[in-house]
Amino acid sequence: MGLDLTYNKTLLKEISKINKENYKNSMEWDYVNYLDTGNLTENKIDKVQRIDLKTDKLPSRAKRIPSVKNILYSTVRPNQRHYGFINKETIPNLLVSTGFVVLEIDEDKANPKYVYYYSIQDSIINMLQNIGETSTSAYPSVKVSDIENIELNLPTLSEQEAIADILSSFDNKIENNNAIIANLEEQAQTIFKSWFVDFEPFQEEEFVDSELGRIPSGWKVVRFDELIDFKNGYSFKSKELNDEQHYPDDLKVFKMGDIKVGGGINPNKTKSWVTREYVRNKKIEDFIAEKGLLLMCMTDMKNNVNLLGHTALINSSDEYIVNQRVGMIKPKLDSGITSSFLYVLTNNEKFLDELRARANSGVQVNLSTKEIKNTQVILPSVNVLNHFNQISESIVKLRYNLEKQNEKLTKIRDTLLPKLMSGEIRVEEAIEVE
Repeated sequence: MGLDLTYNKTLLKEISKINKENYKNSMEWDYVNYLDTGNLTENKIDKVQRIDLKTDKLPSRAKRIPSVKNILYSTVRPNQRHYGFINKETIPNLLVSTGFVVLEIDEDKANPKYVYYYSIQDSIINMLQNIGETSTSAYPSVKVSDIENIELNLPTLSEQEAIADILSSFDNKIENNNAIIANLEEQAQTIFKSWFVDFEPFQEEEFVDSELGRIPSGWKVVRFDELIDFKNGYSFKSKELNDEQHYPDDLKVFKMGDIKVGGGINPNKTKSWVTREYVRNKKIEDFIAEKGLLLMCMTDMKNNVNLLGHTALINSSDEYIVNQRVGMIKPKLDSGITSSFLYVLTNNEKFLDELRARANSGVQVNLSTKEIKNTQVILPSVNVLNHFNQISESIVKLRYNLEKQNEKLTKIRDTLLPKLMSGEIRVEEAIEVE
């Protein structure tokens, strides 16, 4: 179905106010929750920096005050997709970087969520990226005017609302699945801490001394490399990587940023690919990740070490190839350890403290292969280990299923998005798909 005659063309600046409100010292906030451009990707926040204004200085870029239904759009490297939508007032005293354009949509003219979805289409992102690559700055960036002059197709307000509701329904389902995943992670860590840190179910047993304190009799302390096989990812050169997918079977390059703080994969973080031909020519097939492979972040910044040592558990084979400074971890076949056990272990606070104590200290904090292997781990008795393996395996299996659901939901949403915006399909047809 072609473009409906009720669609009107307009510029973004004609239906919005740009950067409406900035923070002033006269507001006298006690604290600020600051969101920088790099911490918002595809409407997902990975970190908000809390700043106590009684003791700390506010970063010069922390100025914009967003409100509910505002759109945040980064002016730097558009293809990295640092954008988002403020659904509700969930973060008090929120300031965002001046690297964001903050858009407030006139609701008499357009539905804010519709405008958000329209502005994040691949065609818009690619257009802004092309503009940014012609800029004179050190990296691709666009001006506020470039974003203001985005041209939109606007159907009636009721149609805009219906389209926004359909697309939001997919995002809401993904968000709900992510909440379940987070709850599963919390459950796994709670059980792990109870069993292997506090030893709560084993208080009636005899305890013995070890290098890591008193532990139940029959348990032991071992080096990490007694349980795992470890190797570093491949050292890609930046010029060898593609910024976009050229062929359907291209491999995503798994980098440190693909690991979430707390553990797990950032599924939409990957912005680099290599072709199968490249992999064959380089003979680097051994760096392709298989399902169940554990990947560890080996480098972080000194002033903000919150990702170092965290791991992600790969949920499908033949999708990623691993970059340098990401450690590839497999359980030894005779260790009795499962990948799911290792995933919970390596994202446990006590393990991370032990691991990070072995890192060097510089502008960047690095873990060496040697120190990772030498990290000490408490190994429980066989019965306890088998019991926890069963628990962690069931949790990981459910997590895998939810992640696969999210991948399918994302694919359907991304397929519908441009078709709905162009009028190629109408709301009634999209509802059938949903």
